[in-house]
Amino acid sequence: MNKKVLIISSSLRKGGNSETLATAFAKGAREAGNQVETVYLRKEV
Repeated sequence: MNKKVLIISSSLRKGGNSETLATAFAKGAREAGNQVETVYLRKEV
């Protein structure tokens, strides 16, 4: 069953630990066949 996954990254630093973890999670979720959207809050402020 294909699921929709929303990842919200609140890391203030591009390439920081939180962003790296979010990217790895997104990759794994996509490889499992899920639809993934990532929102980076640093771009929204």
